[in-house]
Amino acid sequence: MGNLTNKVKKKKARQKKAKFVSLFVISAAIAFFHATSTIYLRQLFNVKTLLPAGDIPKTDTIFNVGDLMVLKYEMGLKILNDKSFLLAEQIRPGAILLLLLVVIYMVGKEKLDRLGLFLYISGLFSVAYYAILYGFLGWPDSLLAKDVVSFLPVPIIVPVYMPVLLSLLVFMVGFFLVFKKK
Repeated sequence: MGNLTNKVKKKKARQKKAKFVSLFVISAAIAFFHATSTIYLRQLFNVKTLLPAGDIPKTDTIFNVGDLMVLKYEMGLKILNDKSFLLAEQIRPGAILLLLLVVIYMVGKEKLDRLGLFLYISGLFSVAYYAILYGFLGWPDSLLAKDVVSFLPVPIIVPVYMPVLLSLLVFMVGFFLVFKKK
């Protein structure tokens, strides 16, 4: 009886490791695709960051609170210079979200498990995204560097530390929910 219990425990431990590795690979792959499309866009414009050059006039901002700056839609067009690029940059996060939701639906068993999977994968992929950008571009050179984190629905600019800290928090909560003892 004891030998059977040990086999079951070992099988569960292997399944947990496989789940951890699989989720890590999914997160890393999504981060790589997201980062490389960002790299291509930045290479196309020959810039390290998509921030607008110079100071942003107050007339082009919706609001600016501390390190958070939300710009008007038109600034997205000024930054990317093309409606097609802007539309692609607005659709890309939706496509990533859809991909995440499909994977999570297939892997998760219940609502709380799926929530944990979403938090875990999205938190990990967001941190990996900046690590990949740093590896390929040497950017960000600091966690204080500003970045356009989204063009959906309008350009949002924050220092890199904000999405990284939020992603780490989301990852840890997701990790707890996914790998908690049952």
